[in-house]
Amino acid sequence: MRRRFSEIDATLRVLNDSTDTHFKGLVTIMRLMANRLDDVPEITSNNTYSQCELGHWLNEQLKEGNEDKPFLLDLSVKHNRVHVACRQLLTAIKKGCFCPQAYDNFENALLEFKESLLQYRRYLLQLSTSYDSLTGLPLRRVLDESFEKMNSGEVEDGLYLLLLDIDHFKKVNDTYGHLIGDAVLRSLALNLEENIRRAETVYRYGGEEFIILLQANNDREAVAAAERLRERVAATETVSGEKRIRITFTSGLTRVQSGETLREVVERADKALYQGKHSGRNCTMLIDQHLDCLNVSR
Repeated sequence: MRRRFSEIDATLRVLNDSTDTHFKGLVTIMRLMANRLDDVPEITSNNTYSQCELGHWLNEQLKEGNEDKPFLLDLSVKHNRVHVACRQLLTAIKKGCFCPQAYDNFENALLEFKESLLQYRRYLLQLSTSYDSLTGLPLRRVLDESFEKMNSGEVEDGLYLLLLDIDHFKKVNDTYGHLIGDAVLRSLALNLEENIRRAETVYRYGGEEFIILLQANNDREAVAAAERLRERVAATETVSGEKRIRITFTSGLTRVQSGETLREVVERADKALYQGKHSGRNCTMLIDQHLDCLNVSR
C-alpha cells in the first residue's frame, strides 16, 4: 500500500470544495429563476457533468483504478444525477409547468449526493488515522493489513522485513530539541520512501523505529537493498534552520517464512537489531529463522 497521507488530505479538500461549489450552484439556480431563467451553460447544458470541476476530477480518479473506486463510482453516479435532475427541473420551470415530480427528483438527487460525499469522507478520515501526521507514513494498522496480504502468496518475490532504528536519536533531541528531532524523522521518512521500489512501503513502527517490507528473491538481493538504504541515509544531511545534522541507523533484516505472524517476524528482526546496536551501530544485521545473526555491512 503506497497511499500517502498528503494524497488523502488533498482528496478531502476536493470533497469539501465540491460541497461548497454545489451549494453555490443552488444559489445560482435561484438567481436564474428570479431573472427569468437566463441560460447558464454550466447548469443548463446537456454536458454539465463534464464541465463541473468535481465531474472532471472524478473522471481522472476513476482512470487510475485505486482502492477508492467503489466510493468514486457511487459518487460519480450520484453527482451526475444531481446535474440531470437540476436540468430537468429548470426545463420544466422554463416551460411554465408546475411539476412536483421534478422538484422531488432534484431533492432526492441532492440528498443522495450529500450522503455519498459523507460516506467517502468518513472512509478517508478513518483511513487518515492510520497514518502518522508527522511523517505521513502508514502506522501499525496498515502494516498489519499489508503484511497479511503480502504473506498470503500474492507476492511473487520473497518477502523480507527490515526493522531499523535511528542511532543515538535521544542525543539529537537532547542536543538540538524536539523540533529538530521531528525534522530528522520527517527527513528520514522522505529519504526512505524515495529509495524503495514502488511495490514496497515504509511504516513508522514507533518512536524512531521504522519497518520496510522488502521484496527480494534471496538474501543477497535483500541485503543489497537494505545496505543501499543505510548508505543513502548516512550520506544525507538534514537541514533545519541553521542546523545541519547527519544520522545513521541500525537495522535487523530477516526473511518472512510462510505462515509466520507479523509478531514472530518483528521479534526476530528485533533480536538482530539489538545485536547491531551492541556491535557498533550503523550496520545491517541479517538473521535467519534459527536466530543466527550476520553483520552484512560493508
